[in-house]
Amino acid sequence: MKQLPPKAADRQLTESNSTLSQLKALRLAQKESNQRVEELKMRLFHITEQHMDQAVRLIKRWLADKE
Repeated sequence: MKQLPPKAADRQLTESNSTLSQLKALRLAQKESNQRVEELKMRLFHITEQHMDQAVRLIKRWLADKE
């Protein structure tokens, strides 16, 4: 295997560390984004559930009034 000159090796190591730091930052951002998406999905689920319950109550009341 070919040895790199010391300055080139240092530069390559610095670039690798920079790339690794960027990857870690991206993964953290993705994790936070995924967590936010899950929170929004749960919020949407609960809102939808509330509206469905409200719709059922309105329909039951409408049917009861109709009789």
